[in-house]
Amino acid sequence: MKFPCTRCGKCCRMLEHVPALHDFDRGDGVCVYLSGNLCSIYEHRPLICNSTLMYEEFFRDRMSEEEFIAVNVEACKKISELVQ
Repeated sequence: MKFPCTRCGKCCRMLEHVPALHDFDRGDGVCVYLSGNLCSIYEHRPLICNSTLMYEEFFRDRMSEEEFIAVNVEACKKISELVQ
């Protein structure tokens, strides 16, 4: 099962709220690697930006993959409401 990303790029426009991605913020909350709505370093993106690897590394012993995806879908909806 995979996270159903719509490739809107909104999560890449809120980096000021993610301390782990501070070095990727171009100064206005937008990722320096965002090109249009896509990641220009997608194959080498940070772990926090890769839901599959984040689940495997940190959450597989805490919840099912379905639960993890559901939590991320809800977070995505909230981000979409904040970023227009």
